[in-house]
Amino acid sequence: MGATGFGADQPGPSRVAGHEIAGGAAVPVPQWRPRALGPAGSTTDTTIADLLSFAALHLREPALASMRAVGAEVHIHGWFDAWCHGWARFDWKGGAVYGWDGLLPGERSFLRLLPEHDAAVVLLTNSSTGRAMYRSMFPELLERCFGIVMPPLRLQPVPGSAGDLERFAGVYAWPDRHADVHALGEGLRIEVDGESLDASPIDERTFVVDLAEPDTPTVTFGGFDRAGNPAALYLMLWALPRLAGV
Repeated sequence: MGATGFGADQPGPSRVAGHEIAGGAAVPVPQWRPRALGPAGSTTDTTIADLLSFAALHLREPALASMRAVGAEVHIHGWFDAWCHGWARFDWKGGAVYGWDGLLPGERSFLRLLPEHDAAVVLLTNSSTGRAMYRSMFPELLERCFGIVMPPLRLQPVPGSAGDLERFAGVYAWPDRHADVHALGEGLRIEVDGESLDASPIDERTFVVDLAEPDTPTVTFGGFDRAGNPAALYLMLWALPRLAGV
């Protein structure tokens, strides 16, 4: 992987700038170089060719197959269906799919590993709308080339599908993040990071909060007990545990 480096390294001449879409225009954003993470995975600069080399190693090396073993059956709507030891698993019709995504300011990246086909697919984008591109391209590509059906993203509210909404109400938090969830009519109101989100149920655990948001149009609840009460609120991939007695 000779074209791969870290954000702390001097960027090469071939590296493109990330862009955020604001007011209908693409605005360049500075390269993300958090000192606390360098060098670390989220600061990696790479190319499609190097990512495919990385995928090829995982396809041909039997010892690395253990990284595709499921560690937690955590289904996060719009992201993945289980958490493996280094990969995410996608339960799509037509064959096993594993992968991971990159999400940085002004950049989105996607790697899908298809062991049964000895193949991998990579998409790198320098735009904050890269996930919309992924969702428009990959379904046709995967079905045409591999017979794998990538399901469409479900965002249509289904009133009443989540049952008693009071079971979701409560406080979900880490020391640096706090979300208050309130039952409100046929949906929820989620107050997080100084923002108030109105959430409508899609199913028994998923709520749509922003149809126009390409990365996080939904939130997901998980860790349900026997009474149907959730123990965590997933904002994108990060779980905020429910605080007892609050």
